[in-house]
Amino acid sequence: MTDAKYIAVLDVGSSSARVHIYNEEATIILSKSAKVTALHPEPLQTEYDPEDLWKVCKGILEEAFAEVAPSRIRGLGITVMRNSVTAWERDSGKPLMPIISWQDRRAGKDCTIWNRSLRMRAFRAACWALYKLTGRAKFLAASVLQFKIGMPVIQLVKLFAENPALLERARRGEICVGCNESWLLWRLTEGRTFATDYSCASTTGMYDPFGLEWSPIVVSALLHMPLRMLPEVRPTAGQFGHTDLFPGGPVDITSISGDQSAATFGELCHQPDQVKVTLGTGTFLDWNTGKEPYASMKGLYPVIGWVLDGDQSGPTYMIEGSHADTGNTLDWGCAMGFYPSVSEAESAALTVADSGGVFFVPCFTWSAVPVFDPAACAGFLGVNLGTSREHMARALLEAVIFQTKAIAEAFRLETGKKPAVLRCNGGVSASDFIMQGIADLLDCDVVRGSNREATSLGCAFLTAIAAGLWSQAEIGQRFDSIERRFQPRPEAAQRLARDYEKWKVAVQRCYSWY
Repeated sequence: MTDAKYIAVLDVGSSSARVHIYNEEATIILSKSAKVTALHPEPLQTEYDPEDLWKVCKGILEEAFAEVAPSRIRGLGITVMRNSVTAWERDSGKPLMPIISWQDRRAGKDCTIWNRSLRMRAFRAACWALYKLTGRAKFLAASVLQFKIGMPVIQLVKLFAENPALLERARRGEICVGCNESWLLWRLTEGRTFATDYSCASTTGMYDPFGLEWSPIVVSALLHMPLRMLPEVRPTAGQFGHTDLFPGGPVDITSISGDQSAATFGELCHQPDQVKVTLGTGTFLDWNTGKEPYASMKGLYPVIGWVLDGDQSGPTYMIEGSHADTGNTLDWGCAMGFYPSVSEAESAALTVADSGGVFFVPCFTWSAVPVFDPAACAGFLGVNLGTSREHMARALLEAVIFQTKAIAEAFRLETGKKPAVLRCNGGVSASDFIMQGIADLLDCDVVRGSNREATSLGCAFLTAIAAGLWSQAEIGQRFDSIERRFQPRPEAAQRLARDYEKWKVAVQRCYSWY
């Protein structure tokens, strides 16, 4: 197989970075991974050292390319947890701040102050008037704009307010501001390429998915920040330069994608009204809306799924609903001793018939859907003297089911539709208990693919398309693999529906805690 052509994917998550090498059958033939260390300098803060992240990613790429020569790599793709933002000097590449994670809550008060400010209210009112005058969806979306903790925009507002000298340097064009993908691309290309893709840009709170540009209305007019500090936006499957850092190179970089867009593509949700849910560190439900961005009034964020270079039909759009605390909720349950390991959580939960009236609200980071509340807290409600660890374990797992229902319900109220089939991926999707509960409560088939690495696989597909190895049509025909289909059970749905209503009351009690 000396002439075989492979695809390499660098997948950077919140706790690890991995390199997967795929063959022409979309099978992983080699994997390398390393831990990514999150730092918590203060309560509610989560950040990463930019140089440490780079060293980790470079190290596992070196290990992979030592076994599969760069000359055999058709293309390298990068997929990242979106919205973890940093800044560095344009000339030297020296980092000027930590990478502030999308999970970080330090800007919570700033978020609330800005969303309630006179300037923001005037901005929304002006956009509403423009919508009524023009009928353009972009003004409708802007008329309900809210900054959210998980968006880089509010972190930058806080950063520049505390460091005016850095803002002046940005205005002079001396610094670059970007998320993980831009930082890693900069280092891989040794400063030759400062870019991102449409899927990553569209979730930052600074990009106009309707006009396909960094928003001068938000960035310049509303926030008085310079557009020149932001990266060039390129097609998701396209050319991002090359890296010469590894012996036997160069290696072309032919895709960059946000993790949820890559997972949606990897789940083959390529057509309108196809829906996937990723149950990983957080819950992310993405609905393919086709070639038109959806102007949501219910807090569902319109994002760009992907853009294929040369595709004259333009971007594929999605609406996204998310919640930050899923896998980390189950990890916390293990740390508290409710079960020996996350893989044994389901066994513990099944030893009791129900949760005994106990409900868990999974808001360690913030509440996103159905209500955005950066001051919400996590907690158990309904605990009594008869409550056991097994009841609490079941409440934790059921919280994942209920939170998925809350996001899907927001979709239904917004669009009048519910998914016919929900395609699931992510580490938490390994739980049959959670998969069956989602099928029961959402009253739809839930499909779990045989490849749990949907994010990496989707990035591999996008990379291969840009490298000319596969076409999108070929991918849809060849690589659809289902491990199990869960179908709704009406009798179980009735109990879950009753408990879901009680859980919503518990959630309301945890709002505005901090």
